[in-house]
Amino acid sequence: MILAVDLGKTSCRAAAGGRRAEGPGAPGLTTPGGVRAAEAAILAAAGELTRELGPVDEVIVGAAGALAAPDAARELGNALLAALRAERVAVTSDAVTAHAGALGGRPGIVLIAGTGVVALALGADGALRTADGWGPWLGDEGGGAWIGAAGLRAALRARDGRGPSTTLLDAARARFGAPATWPAQLNSAAALASFAPDVLAATGDAAARAIVDAAAAALAATARAAGDGPVAMVGGLAGVEALRERLDLVPAAGDALDGALRLGAIHEPHVIRVRAGPQALAPHGLDALATEASRPDLDDLDARPIGEVVALLVAAEGEAHRAVVAAVPRIAAAAEAIAARLERGGRLFYAGAGTPGRLGVLDAAECAPTFGTDRVRGVIAGGAAALTEAIEGAEDRFDPTDLADLAAADALVGITASGRTPYVLGALQHARAVGALTVAIVNNPGSEASADVVIELLTGPEVLAGSTRLTAGTAQKVVLNALSTSAMIALGRAYGPRMVDVRATNAKLRRRAVRIVRDAAGVDEQAAAGALAAAGGHAKTAIVALLAGVDAAEAAVRLDRARGHVRAALRPQRSGG
Repeated sequence: MILAVDLGKTSCRAAAGGRRAEGPGAPGLTTPGGVRAAEAAILAAAGELTRELGPVDEVIVGAAGALAAPDAARELGNALLAALRAERVAVTSDAVTAHAGALGGRPGIVLIAGTGVVALALGADGALRTADGWGPWLGDEGGGAWIGAAGLRAALRARDGRGPSTTLLDAARARFGAPATWPAQLNSAAALASFAPDVLAATGDAAARAIVDAAAAALAATARAAGDGPVAMVGGLAGVEALRERLDLVPAAGDALDGALRLGAIHEPHVIRVRAGPQALAPHGLDALATEASRPDLDDLDARPIGEVVALLVAAEGEAHRAVVAAVPRIAAAAEAIAARLERGGRLFYAGAGTPGRLGVLDAAECAPTFGTDRVRGVIAGGAAALTEAIEGAEDRFDPTDLADLAAADALVGITASGRTPYVLGALQHARAVGALTVAIVNNPGSEASADVVIELLTGPEVLAGSTRLTAGTAQKVVLNALSTSAMIALGRAYGPRMVDVRATNAKLRRRAVRIVRDAAGVDEQAAAGALAAAGGHAKTAIVALLAGVDAAEAAVRLDRARGHVRAALRPQRSGG
């Protein structure tokens, strides 16, 4: 089976066996950590395809930055050989695969206009020339980020009185909020490009029309600068007629995923190809896992100064964030399913061994004071003693008595970095047998873990090889935070950003409860403390009482009718009769 990949800075698309999948992109191979970010994005997008369709023989990748960084392209190819257990991997620029797709493998020019802009020309002899593609701060003229930035500048000029009025100011406020917050929000090409649709839609606004006209002129100039020959336009802006007016275009035959399968002789000089050696074709067991591998750039780790090691370890935690971001769609699906079980009276269980088990128990323990619930529980291989010491062999088998009261109404989240820990696999199998919802959190692609939702956090090799308490553990903790917190918010255990079901069991939490009521209800400290006392220390009841102008008993009744949601409890009540 051939897996085709189109990896851009905004999204990563994958295709195999007539099916396609999509996930977040990566910042580019030339950026620090770009290879590992690219690998994580590709594995996340391809994960569902490979799980359903089986092993991959060949991978063909078009990746942003590959032309400028051939060594990084080769490193990515070798990483994918190991991670996907493929026989062959080809890595080239996403512009090259877009060219092959748009022109059917023939010579000519492809103008790629999305978040950024680049024109790539390939002659019959394979000679390559590009125009623009210099990134959002130096070039990419006429692209989504350029259009969005120009629209925002026009809006700010109008706001300051430095330029004419424009409807773009209201559009930008509606999308991003107060202008004072824009600099902090709009610090990436993708963020700037998110405003481009508003500019393109404002056809009756003079400032917007001027921006679109300038973008069309810039795109035409870029295409002309690339050379002579037929020009095909692809990318997210390719269908915008106002941007095509100054271009003499031929219809695009296909997209970059099609192009991965149409690479020909003219593209070959710009493709990096790697092949697995005889031993690499038969990996087995633990040795084959990405989380067990060593990073080749760290052979002298033990000889480095401690300050350098600390900086390296801290920097590696950034990989956890990227891995979690790539898995957001699966995390959201799991959170929604968990919230549905909890809404119907079910419980949430975590199961793990070692670090994952401790993280699960920790998250469960923190849900009680934070959200006032005892319906989140954690079990760990080896029992309570395993929270503070290693219990030899505990992870090698699952004891059904650990989940003796698990029922069909419940949800179980199994956490295993390797994806093959017997204790966790046994817990997931037990949960499926009783009809509970199952979620697996793993840090390797194509793991043995079977669940209703599989969340792959592809953090790759650790700084200290095999020590998955590091980056893998960080990624797991972030996901557990996201699962429990988002599910509890959905169940009404927050009002705005405030934890209104907090249990005030100590001085700090009692002070927090007063502050929560004060700020949520917009009253002074004395009124907040009085309402809390009348509500028996329950912040949610006190807030409803103050905002609805009722006593604590009536507030409790309203909350009960609203299934604990403050916002619903504050809606006008229907009269009886």
